[in-house]
Amino acid sequence: MLNVFLASIEFLTDESIFSKSLKFASKERQQKSLAYSHQTGRARSLGAGLLLDEVLHRTFKEVPVPAEITFNKNGAPSLKDFPSIYISISHSGNYAAAAVSSTPVGVDIETIRKCRTGICKKCFTEKEELLVLSETTQEAQDMTFSKLWTRKESYIKAIGKGLAQSLSQFSVLEDEIIHDGSRTGFFCKSYLPQKDCILSVCSLKKDENLPEFPEKISLFNLETVLSKRFLEF
Repeated sequence: MLNVFLASIEFLTDESIFSKSLKFASKERQQKSLAYSHQTGRARSLGAGLLLDEVLHRTFKEVPVPAEITFNKNGAPSLKDFPSIYISISHSGNYAAAAVSSTPVGVDIETIRKCRTGICKKCFTEKEELLVLSETTQEAQDMTFSKLWTRKESYIKAIGKGLAQSLSQFSVLEDEIIHDGSRTGFFCKSYLPQKDCILSVCSLKKDENLPEFPEKISLFNLETVLSKRFLEF
């Protein structure tokens, strides 16, 4: 089972709404959010945590929320007491994304980024770099760059290594990730859920079954869900 939610978290930049929403998050997520010095960072962090709780509640009802999360040495999150349920979160710009699955999963969302040739050379394979630089317009180059970047980020999250894994050692050009020339069993799918952002999800196939990626990813109205909780609280 694989589920992915995307939400706008811009409403949490309002300090009053942020403060009211904070009490619905775990102590760990509250601390992470408040550690940011600016309200935008606080909103992104809190929004991602609350969105994760929402997708967990709707997908794996046996998991109590707010979820208790632990982290490995590379910073990869996991659910305490539920080792067979995998989680991943991401945030960028005004968006947050959360993925949960019964197999290892990683999600990454980015607002469309300007292509940086230095990053291409350092982090992409030769074929990936060539694909980006062969685009004939800046817009197309930025889109391809952002797509490949989110695919790479989603894979290193799925394997639990984060940036401890060299990004140039594996290719994300195909559906299946190829690492040092070998098949990995990890598959990736990318989406353009909004015109200004791109999202990629990576997950491990189970037995011979490929990950059941969503056909599309639409915006989940986190603001409405929280507004209802305010009335109930």
